[in-house]
Amino acid sequence: MDISKTVGEASLDVELAHCAAPETTYAQSRSESIRWGHLTATFFILLLFSWLGIVLSRQSDGVATIWFTNGLLFALVVTRPKKTWIPYFIAGFLADTLADVLYGDPLRLAVGVSVANSVEVITSSVLLTRWFGSPLQLTKRVPLLGFLGVAVVGATAVTSALGASWTMLFVNAGPWWMLFRTWYLGDVLGMAIIAPLVFILQRPGFFTMLHSQQLPRTLLLLMVPAAATALVFSHSKDPLIFFIFPALLLVVFRLGFPGTVLAVFVIALISIWFTVTGHGPLMLITGTNLLHKIVVEQIFLAVALFTFFPVAALLEERKALEISLQKSELRYRELANADALTGLANRRAFDERLEVAWYRAMREEQSLALLLIDVDLFKAYNDLNGHVGGDECLRCIAKVIASALQGKAEIAARFGGEEFAVILQNTTIEVAMQVGEDVREAVASLKVPHSGNQLGIQTISVGVAAEVPNRNATVISLLTASDHALYRAKYLGRNRVESAAAVMPKSEMFTADSTV
Repeated sequence: MDISKTVGEASLDVELAHCAAPETTYAQSRSESIRWGHLTATFFILLLFSWLGIVLSRQSDGVATIWFTNGLLFALVVTRPKKTWIPYFIAGFLADTLADVLYGDPLRLAVGVSVANSVEVITSSVLLTRWFGSPLQLTKRVPLLGFLGVAVVGATAVTSALGASWTMLFVNAGPWWMLFRTWYLGDVLGMAIIAPLVFILQRPGFFTMLHSQQLPRTLLLLMVPAAATALVFSHSKDPLIFFIFPALLLVVFRLGFPGTVLAVFVIALISIWFTVTGHGPLMLITGTNLLHKIVVEQIFLAVALFTFFPVAALLEERKALEISLQKSELRYRELANADALTGLANRRAFDERLEVAWYRAMREEQSLALLLIDVDLFKAYNDLNGHVGGDECLRCIAKVIASALQGKAEIAARFGGEEFAVILQNTTIEVAMQVGEDVREAVASLKVPHSGNQLGIQTISVGVAAEVPNRNATVISLLTASDHALYRAKYLGRNRVESAAAVMPKSEMFTADSTV
């Protein structure tokens, strides 16, 4: 990182912030205008999936193998501001009711079932966001465990008990506990699989795994558990279901939590379809009907997700912690190499970069240039304006130096006191002189008042040296040459750029030094 580019451009940032404010207001107003469109789309999506869940239940002995809408609505709600929840709860209730009525259920039965589903979503949303914050982060281990306990295990049990009890008032559906069990397992799978799936689909980071560069790898890894599941459930002679877990574990470690959710969803679709159509290892369970086999299938999926979701979340937390530590380390390195007052590189960073630049130039046989910059009559400026004023003057000059050197310098640093240094890689003495002149003019154009300077403003003097390093010389020679050039610039009247090409007598250097 070029530390010279880390100099704050506060005024520019403020101007951009002011310019962006009306744009933000417009975006907010636009968001308000599309909220009802989003709500309407949500209603029709919930209606579609409610109807699909009912269709699946009719095709599998009345068992809702997986109930989609509660998990879908929950994931949409907990990622939005709480003040928008009520319209979404109403939309979910109406979609469930309408789907049941369209399929032929009595209105009273449909309303009761929809109330039970609403209890599940509302209870889960309120409790989890209260305990773990809003918006809820299902990819973090503690909120995920809370989600599995509260929403997947607890709230679904309450809903299933209410729904089974209400249904028994209108339909002779057999023993209450059997109706509760089948309802409960379908709700558990729907909440546990669909909610995390919809949640990660709303995360911007999810789609990085679907970018053109990542997509082949993602698809290849997802094909492993998909192929294993298809192989296991298309084979009805041997119980090979344990082959699925190593394939799923591969996805856990390679694609993290988002990939794990997708993989479990794919496994669920394939295994449920084979089981409902009478294929797979569960057909080896003899003396039982399809309903029992479907319940075992649901238990298998529940065990899979309760096992692998926490592992995937834990791995994601570890990855996030590693990234955070790397950023912190990089930040501390920057702070260790930055001058606290000016934001430029400090002397230690300058010495390290100069050494590296020297050997690079030697290896590539290129000219390396060095600028030493001194703030003219700075002691007098401090006496007139105090140390606070002097510090502000140095900050202003540092910003100008960094701005003038953008894209040109290897590094700009505070060399010490009121002196600055600039390394120019692959730069001849002529080009370096012009760069020094650009910096001198930029500082003069600030017109910082300085009554102790005969020009009435703060100026700088610049000493320039350049050479192609060789094995018979050291980096000290370049520093010495630029230092002599700086003293020559001050001796000849300051506010000027001088090169090391002109030799300066020691008597002149002494005179210049005494008048700094």
